[in-house]
Amino acid sequence: MTSNIDHTHPLAKQRSQRHQRSRSRSSISADPEEYIPSRPPSPPGPSANAPPPSERVTRLRLSAHYAVLVLSSMLGCVARLGLNSLGTYDGQVIYALAWSQGVGSGVMGLALSMKNEITVLYPPIYTFLTTGIAGCVTTFSSWMLEGYLSFSNFDHYNRKGLHDTVDGVAYSLSTFAIALSCLHFGEHFGSALPKLPWYSKALARATQSEEKGKSSDPILLPHTPFLDILAILTAFLAYLIALLLYFLAPHSWRHDVVFPLLMSPPGAILRFALSNINVRYPFINRFPLGTFISNMVATLLIAGTFAAQRRPSVVNAGDVRCNALYAIQQGFCGCLSTVSTFVVEAKAIEGWRWKWVYVGTSVILGQVFVLAIVGGTGWSEGYVDACTG
Repeated sequence: MTSNIDHTHPLAKQRSQRHQRSRSRSSISADPEEYIPSRPPSPPGPSANAPPPSERVTRLRLSAHYAVLVLSSMLGCVARLGLNSLGTYDGQVIYALAWSQGVGSGVMGLALSMKNEITVLYPPIYTFLTTGIAGCVTTFSSWMLEGYLSFSNFDHYNRKGLHDTVDGVAYSLSTFAIALSCLHFGEHFGSALPKLPWYSKALARATQSEEKGKSSDPILLPHTPFLDILAILTAFLAYLIALLLYFLAPHSWRHDVVFPLLMSPPGAILRFALSNINVRYPFINRFPLGTFISNMVATLLIAGTFAAQRRPSVVNAGDVRCNALYAIQQGFCGCLSTVSTFVVEAKAIEGWRWKWVYVGTSVILGQVFVLAIVGGTGWSEGYVDACTG
């Protein structure tokens, strides 16, 4: 593992080991730089992928972890938009968002099962796949919004009140079940794959280290300044290309696709930064507060933008404001919130009591937020047709 600490200094070594022990107690927010040779390679403990401790990696490596989220969040967002479009058709059996929640959770499970192999290759790739791709394909905020629309019969289908309750409960339970089952499928699929060639060599080196009595020290991965700089440059280039596409691409699709892409990296990076809270006492292994904050803030924002899209002042204000509201929903909120990490945490939290507290509080409070904003605005002022850019 790359480190900017002088491990020969006793105080530095003691501080590093103490921080390592505090994080290793959590199976939720394991360090993406951490390599665990004493455990079976597949599957490792579930991880919500908090950034590595700043005292254990160079600033360049830490920057690379954040930089890879620029491209991966864009890819995750465009994959979600594509799956939603593909899953929307006449006579569809299941709601379109189910595909995004399932695919993203499957990618998360696959990456979790191959964490050691990915980490040996280049640790930021693990962040790219889990926090970036999986976290941005799935979205908690849209789950809460569409769940409320089912409970409230927002589209005014010809059904009775009890049917609304059944529809809302079915939507909420099926979303969680799909995400959890796809997470397990991804883990199973990854564990069935043959081990990557470079992993066998790394495992042999780790085994030799353990035999020499060095198992208590973290495996030090080589410095990779070239790869770190390349990751940072790729982030700048990806965002520059997206920015150019926004101004130069055809009007027929640039606002619906490219504008959300520009809003995706800030959401993913903020979620990654907030995940540092997950490993702090007393939240560790009990209540992932960082993910909870990300999901709740995104839910508040998506409810507010949904209501704003249906106000006369916005409908008559022009395309730019309407497109911005849509981009915030699909880009920023979609990448700030996540279902894939949410189900990993629900699975990994110690004790059924805390599992129910975390899942129940997240879902119930999310629904209350949408009810207060979308429902309150609709009941007090009413809505018009949503604006279209």
